[in-house]
Amino acid sequence: MSDDDRPAGPIGLPIGEATRRLLRARGLEATVTLGDVLTAWEDVVGPQVSVHAHPRALHAAALTVEVDEPAWATHVQFLSDGILRGLSDRLGERAPTSLNLRVARGGSPRPVRRG
Repeated sequence: MSDDDRPAGPIGLPIGEATRRLLRARGLEATVTLGDVLTAWEDVVGPQVSVHAHPRALHAAALTVEVDEPAWATHVQFLSDGILRGLSDRLGERAPTSLNLRVARGGSPRPVRRG
Protein backbone atom coordinates (compact mmCIF):
# COMPACT_ATOMS: atom_id res chain seq x y z
CA MET A 1 0.00 0.00 0.00
CA SER A 2 1.49 3.34 -0.99
CA ASP A 3 1.33 6.48 1.15
CA ASP A 4 -1.32 7.88 -1.22
CA ASP A 5 -3.55 4.81 -0.70
CA ARG A 6 -3.55 5.07 3.09
CA PRO A 7 -6.55 6.51 4.89
CA ALA A 8 -6.33 10.15 5.98
CA GLY A 9 -6.86 9.30 9.65
CA PRO A 10 -4.49 7.64 12.10
CA ILE A 11 -5.94 4.14 11.57
CA GLY A 12 -3.71 2.10 9.31
CA LEU A 13 -0.68 4.43 9.63
CA PRO A 14 2.61 3.16 10.98
CA ILE A 15 3.10 4.47 14.54
CA GLY A 16 6.07 6.62 13.51
CA GLU A 17 4.08 8.43 10.83
CA ALA A 18 1.07 8.87 13.13
CA THR A 19 3.37 10.37 15.77
CA ARG A 20 4.98 12.71 13.22
CA ARG A 21 1.57 13.91 12.04
CA LEU A 22 0.43 14.55 15.62
CA LEU A 23 3.58 16.50 16.50
CA ARG A 24 3.37 18.54 13.29
CA ALA A 25 -0.27 19.35 14.03
CA ARG A 26 0.81 20.59 17.47
CA GLY A 27 3.61 22.74 16.02
CA LEU A 28 6.35 20.45 17.30
CA GLU A 29 7.92 19.37 14.02
CA ALA A 30 11.40 20.38 15.23
CA THR A 31 11.04 17.72 17.93
CA VAL A 32 10.41 15.08 15.27
CA THR A 33 13.35 16.29 13.20
CA LEU A 34 15.66 16.34 16.24
CA GLY A 35 14.66 12.75 16.94
CA ASP A 36 15.54 11.84 13.36
CA VAL A 37 18.89 13.64 13.72
CA LEU A 38 19.60 11.66 16.91
CA THR A 39 18.78 8.41 15.13
CA ALA A 40 21.14 9.18 12.22
CA TRP A 41 23.88 10.96 14.23
CA GLU A 42 26.40 8.15 14.81
CA ASP A 43 26.11 6.92 11.22
CA VAL A 44 26.73 10.46 9.94
CA VAL A 45 29.61 11.51 12.23
CA GLY A 46 31.11 8.12 13.10
CA PRO A 47 31.53 6.44 16.48
CA GLN A 48 34.55 8.45 17.64
CA VAL A 49 32.92 11.85 17.10
CA SER A 50 29.55 10.69 18.46
CA VAL A 51 31.16 9.94 21.82
CA HIS A 52 32.25 13.59 22.12
CA ALA A 53 29.52 15.49 20.25
CA HIS A 54 25.75 15.26 20.85
CA PRO A 55 22.84 17.02 19.11
CA ARG A 56 20.85 18.96 21.73
CA ALA A 57 18.37 21.31 20.04
CA LEU A 58 17.02 22.38 16.68
CA HIS A 59 15.74 25.91 16.10
CA ALA A 60 14.97 27.40 12.68
CA ALA A 61 17.09 24.76 10.89
CA ALA A 62 20.11 25.42 13.15
CA LEU A 63 21.27 22.33 15.04
CA THR A 64 22.93 22.92 18.40
CA VAL A 65 25.64 20.35 19.10
CA GLU A 66 27.22 20.02 22.53
CA VAL A 67 30.82 18.80 22.73
CA ASP A 68 32.87 17.78 25.75
CA GLU A 69 36.01 19.84 25.05
CA PRO A 70 36.92 22.93 23.00
CA ALA A 71 39.12 20.81 20.72
CA TRP A 72 36.06 18.79 19.73
CA ALA A 73 34.20 21.99 18.88
CA THR A 74 37.01 22.84 16.47
CA HIS A 75 36.98 19.33 15.01
CA VAL A 76 33.19 19.27 14.55
CA GLN A 77 33.29 22.73 12.97
CA PHE A 78 35.88 21.42 10.51
CA LEU A 79 33.56 18.50 9.69
CA SER A 80 30.37 20.60 9.60
CA ASP A 81 29.89 20.63 5.80
CA GLY A 82 30.09 16.84 5.66
CA ILE A 83 27.84 16.47 8.70
CA LEU A 84 25.19 18.73 7.18
CA ARG A 85 25.46 16.89 3.85
CA GLY A 86 25.06 13.52 5.59
CA LEU A 87 22.02 14.72 7.52
CA SER A 88 20.55 16.15 4.33
CA ASP A 89 21.01 12.79 2.58
CA ARG A 90 19.01 11.12 5.36
CA LEU A 91 16.42 13.77 6.23
CA GLY A 92 15.93 15.66 2.98
CA GLU A 93 14.40 19.12 3.28
CA ARG A 94 13.89 18.69 7.05
CA ALA A 95 17.65 18.51 7.66
CA PRO A 96 19.40 21.29 9.58
CA THR A 97 21.26 23.80 7.45
CA SER A 98 23.73 25.06 10.05
CA LEU A 99 25.46 23.93 13.24
CA ASN A 100 25.89 25.85 16.48
CA LEU A 101 28.51 24.39 18.77
CA ARG A 102 28.78 24.71 22.52
CA VAL A 103 31.15 23.19 25.04
CA ALA A 104 29.48 21.34 27.90
CA ARG A 105 29.94 22.83 31.33
CA GLY A 106 32.19 20.64 33.41
CA GLY A 107 33.82 19.16 30.33
CA SER A 108 31.47 16.30 29.45
CA PRO A 109 28.18 16.34 27.60
CA ARG A 110 25.12 14.72 29.08
CA PRO A 111 24.53 11.36 27.45
CA VAL A 112 21.72 11.05 24.95
CA ARG A 113 19.09 8.59 26.15
CA ARG A 114 17.52 6.46 23.47
CA GLY A 115 14.38 4.42 23.59
